[in-house]
Amino acid sequence: MKKVASSLPRLPKKVKNLPTKKHLQLVNLAGEMAEKTKEEAGVLGFMSRLLIMVNLPYRDPGKDCKNWHRRNGFISIDIVSAYRDGKSVGIPYGTYPRLILAFLVTQAVKTQSPMLYLGKSFADFLKLIGVEKGGNTRKQLQKQLDRTLSASFAWSYTADKQWSRENIQISHKSQLWWDEKQPEQQSLWESYIKLNTDFFNEIIRNAVPLDLRVLSILKNSPLGLDLYMFIAWRVFKMDKPVFISWQSLQEQLGGQYADLKEFSRKCRSHIKKIQAIRPDLNVTFVKGRLCLKPSFYQPQP
Repeated sequence: MKKVASSLPRLPKKVKNLPTKKHLQLVNLAGEMAEKTKEEAGVLGFMSRLLIMVNLPYRDPGKDCKNWHRRNGFISIDIVSAYRDGKSVGIPYGTYPRLILAFLVTQAVKTQSPMLYLGKSFADFLKLIGVEKGGNTRKQLQKQLDRTLSASFAWSYTADKQWSRENIQISHKSQLWWDEKQPEQQSLWESYIKLNTDFFNEIIRNAVPLDLRVLSILKNSPLGLDLYMFIAWRVFKMDKPVFISWQSLQEQLGGQYADLKEFSRKCRSHIKKIQAIRPDLNVTFVKGRLCLKPSFYQPQP
């Protein structure tokens, strides 16, 4: 425990009394992680490889944005907003779509079924994905859930002599029998989401294992979530060290960060939090780059 705790980020000098709540969470989770694997603790999660290779927007692209584009090397994603009553629903953004998608992918892998059941109340769903029940939280999560399930996603691969495109909607059919304003109210029927067949097949073939406890700590930072998922993806089955420059990582994850120094500073802070909980993830900082090394613990999906 001492070794794990020593890797935690230091508290600001101005804090002279008790540690912050977030710092205590890191200490507790680091100790828990040292004693149990993800499978033993029941917190083994998964994410789609496609949603790690190119990311959703961090901030609201704006009500006038109907089509959001993001490129990473040869891979790009286009997200098109759905329409309801002639008005755009909006592009999903921020932490909630990432947590929602991680939950859906995890349930699909664990159940090996595209039919996912969400409980009989909105409170049941909030509990399933580990989100608090505050009023503004409910409103924002409901909005992002609606945007995520109704949007159209397209992944493209473009090289010199090859072009391919895969068009997918996350949900083939959704029935949500709950009232966001009365989250505890129980419905007669259980809400469910049936995943699109192509998306489900992609998940089953290429799911990336995650530790859901790390997601719970980073749930307020879309960059932190993307960074952890990216590291988990790259080290999964890695057999030799890989060096990644900050500039390359910014192109992968930080397209919405104009300043490279600010981006690298935020990444360093998030990586220290990740390593406090997952000390087996061997990530080191070298001049201008990150070094990812094979982890001694690599879970099997």
